[in-house]
Amino acid sequence: MAIEKLLTGSIRDHVSEFIQTEDLVLETMRDMIKDELKTYIRGRIDDDAELKAEIKEAVKYYFNAKARSLYAELKASHVAARLGLSLLPDDLREEASGALVSLFERELGEVLERVI
Repeated sequence: MAIEKLLTGSIRDHVSEFIQTEDLVLETMRDMIKDELKTYIRGRIDDDAELKAEIKEAVKYYFNAKARSLYAELKASHVAARLGLSLLPDDLREEASGALVSLFERELGEVLERVI
């Protein structure tokens, strides 16, 4: 049957199908190995209460640092926007201000949708 498939139609397409099957098997094996390693690592962590507490503290510290970094970026963006608006002529300032508020509302809405 496999020989008949190779002889009919495009050989390249049939060879490609065989290769994709091999990729699927290799990817499955990688996933299984990763799952086993995760199970082993979780077991070692669960066995050591002190290590588990340190990991929790480190993760908490990491996320707090990320949150502070994000807040700093937001503050810098706010200041940059204020500076940009202050450089504009008076007749454009109000229009640009409205456009910026609209842009930030839309961006913030998208961010919140991704988080929630």
